[in-house]
Amino acid sequence: MAVFLGVHKISEGMDETKIVEGWENYKKSASEMGLKPLSAVVSIEKGFAHCQTEADSADQVRKAHENVAIPLEDVVEVKPLQ
Repeated sequence: MAVFLGVHKISEGMDETKIVEGWENYKKSASEMGLKPLSAVVSIEKGFAHCQTEADSADQVRKAHENVAIPLEDVVEVKPLQ
């Protein structure tokens, strides 16, 4: 499996509680598809969030987000540095 970075813009009015709820919903959706959600980071102040997921394709990551109505700006394959 490869690692993909999901790139998100945070909408005005989103708070940490809603973002955490979205991450929990995404983790469930991704896991049900056989994907492995790894981590998420957010900067409400700067208006962005990124999540990392192990998957076979970017399309799988997109679908897992679509299943729980979480919008994406982009999905990029990345290589974690050790």
